[in-house]
Amino acid sequence: MNKNMRHLESKPSTYSSRFKIISLIAVIAVAFLMRMLSYASLTADGGITFTGFDEFYHMRRILYTTSSFPNFLNFDTYLNYPYGFEIGWPPFFDLLGAMLAIILGGGQPDTHTVEFAGALLPVLLGVLTVIPVYVVAASVFDKKIGLLGALIFAVIPAHVYTSRFGAVDHHVAEVLLSTAAYAFFILAIKLAGERKLSLSSLKNISSDKKLINPLLLAAASGLFFSLLIFTWVGAPALIGFVVLYALVQATLDLKAGKESDYLFMCSTAALFATLLFTIPLSAGAARQGLEMSAMYLSWFQVVFVLILLTGIFLLWGFSAYIAKKGMDWKYYPGVLILVFGAGLLFLRIFSVEYYAFIIEGLRFFSGKGEYIGTVVEAVPLFLTSQGKLTFAPTLGSFGLSFLAALAGFFLFGLELKGEKLKPEGVFFLVWTLFYAYLTFSQRRFSYLFAVNISILTAYILWILLESLDFGKEVNKLAKSGKVTENDLESAFQTGKRSVSKTNSKSKTRHAAESKITDAGPDYFKLASGMALIGLIFVPSVWLGATFAKDAVSIDPEWQDSLEWLEASTPATSYYLEPSETPEYGVLSWWDYGNWIVYVGKRPAVSNNFQTGIEDSARFFITDSEKEAKTIIEKLNVKYVITDTLMAEGKFSAITKIAGKNIGDYYEVKTAKENTGLKTVATPKHALLQTQVYKLHKLDGTSLGNYRLIHESTINSTENKNSKENTVKVFEYVKGATISGTASPNQSVMATLELSSNTGRKFTYQKGDLADENGIFEITVPYSTENTGKGVHATSVYSLTTGKNSTIAGIQVTESDILNGNRIESNFPFTEAENV
Repeated sequence: MNKNMRHLESKPSTYSSRFKIISLIAVIAVAFLMRMLSYASLTADGGITFTGFDEFYHMRRILYTTSSFPNFLNFDTYLNYPYGFEIGWPPFFDLLGAMLAIILGGGQPDTHTVEFAGALLPVLLGVLTVIPVYVVAASVFDKKIGLLGALIFAVIPAHVYTSRFGAVDHHVAEVLLSTAAYAFFILAIKLAGERKLSLSSLKNISSDKKLINPLLLAAASGLFFSLLIFTWVGAPALIGFVVLYALVQATLDLKAGKESDYLFMCSTAALFATLLFTIPLSAGAARQGLEMSAMYLSWFQVVFVLILLTGIFLLWGFSAYIAKKGMDWKYYPGVLILVFGAGLLFLRIFSVEYYAFIIEGLRFFSGKGEYIGTVVEAVPLFLTSQGKLTFAPTLGSFGLSFLAALAGFFLFGLELKGEKLKPEGVFFLVWTLFYAYLTFSQRRFSYLFAVNISILTAYILWILLESLDFGKEVNKLAKSGKVTENDLESAFQTGKRSVSKTNSKSKTRHAAESKITDAGPDYFKLASGMALIGLIFVPSVWLGATFAKDAVSIDPEWQDSLEWLEASTPATSYYLEPSETPEYGVLSWWDYGNWIVYVGKRPAVSNNFQTGIEDSARFFITDSEKEAKTIIEKLNVKYVITDTLMAEGKFSAITKIAGKNIGDYYEVKTAKENTGLKTVATPKHALLQTQVYKLHKLDGTSLGNYRLIHESTINSTENKNSKENTVKVFEYVKGATISGTASPNQSVMATLELSSNTGRKFTYQKGDLADENGIFEITVPYSTENTGKGVHATSVYSLTTGKNSTIAGIQVTESDILNGNRIESNFPFTEAENV
């Protein structure tokens, strides 16, 4: 072969490699831009606003870790007030955030730099995930599908939502680490299978260094598995999947009469590496002694990986035994399933704790649990929270890619037979089924399933485009009859493969020119291909961009109220060193706990870890002022915060956790309207007696120890039909007691006119029934001292009894309210009135 021909052969290959690298960089750029679309809305006021709920607690941990690096917050007295709470989240994600803040801040970052680092971290981790997605797709299919799959993943809404700027949550790290671990494992088993790795081949490892490469790749997989353990308490399930896959693959190998040494050697290397890396991580974060828990970093994770290793050796040994004895392959899965069942029974008898860990884990991943039913993101993918069929979450998470991926899954499954039944393909299919189960059980796992959906969509899309000869038609359109040097070089390669194997350059050039000057492009095929591409990308890009741009999740009303809370109420101690109990706590519904802690910088009784929710639910649902007071004083609560949603949409969850039935508070009927059937909920008398209704809907009227001190100034309205949210802050006080005498058994009503901080006028009224001796006591929470600021009185108290008897001009000072002073006011009454 002459020099010119070598040049023509090598140049396209180099060009192709360069093109793939440039394409992957372009995909990464697209992924970055999609995830940064939320930047403008989250930084509009000069600061940084975070999305979601858990994000605010991650920022608290990142802020703490930055100031105490490398120490992280694992017990927080600002949660589950006044008891404090041990944090179950492993710290790796927050450590990464703190490291990024320290780097960006030159070693001494201010709060804004820390917040920017936290907001940027999910974007960087999300963009990095593109690489293992490409590796998986390229390994299971080919590099073209790898690039297309990476591009689809770059814009798929489920992952854009999880990894956009400001979404400071560890879920994005789960996707990166698990996908990277699976990518390395796929490379390991693929290479091990191709190189016939076996126990007997290990004796040649010194002379054939290539045999060790699969084991090194498997060990790299173990490193990412251990980092996943250090990131998410659910990591053991994703690591345990390796054993499940090994069972499936070994069964297929036995059926085909193949050896499975390559499989078990790679699995052992991956799990052993996981064990080695996990031991120091667990040792550094484990509790004292040998206490184990699946909900915290402990020695549980180490023991779990040891159990997985034992399981792999069991699978390996039994596989070898079946092959040696020439037994029917069906015995393999059958006996092992029986062994697994026996193992569970053994645990139930001899280790109730570990059995409970496994059962609780299975319940968690299937969406079962005491409180998990009240979490919207834990609802099954195809069901609403009311149990009705819906496709909205599927389309919102994946666009039309879900349907394409479904077709791709079945087509790929049909193709996997005979020589095409390769380990990497089996791994990917079983992995897809595993993630499908998680996502169908709980829609929150859509961010994990996005990897498989993207790759399968790329697979089916590429097949359809190839069936239309889309690439060739685009090439014809681009050439427009002109032959360029690059065209000749590209065609030369095609011509060399399909037309002639001769060394004659002239013949090859003639063949190339003939191919290029064929008939013009088929516009039907071009239009069909563009339509297919549009159906996949347009909905995903549109939804992803919508999620990213519409990123602010903390309500402006809550932002306003919590900023006021921080600025206008007594500061609590130990905020950045939460080792001691602060002075008081704040009670609200658990959804808002992380906002209260981070934005309001105040301790929360209940937060998004579902701490303190029983007490919170009982407080808001009770119709007894005495019971409510008992709860408040037990928890040392100073402020109670309510919003419109708690009194309406979230009320159902409050009743459920309080052990009540929503039917006790609402009469639910189905009414027929012109537009169809409509569910109508009519409040019952019991709803009007609940603490949350009295506080939020009635401004605390009829309650003696709670005074409204602030209501949100944004979107607050007197329009009762308004759907806008209003947040109200109440202060718990001892209250002044207005006491005296009136006619026996007569009702006495105290009245005070007030103005809120928004200028809204309302009336406070609290009554009592005089006893048989005519003695009455009314505890009131407002002073009559007019400061002119915030919520304040615009009158003095008046007492009314009977039809015409009124005492006006009762002054109550702030000191009376805070110290629980008594104020005497007696009604004159006659003997006739007593009768």
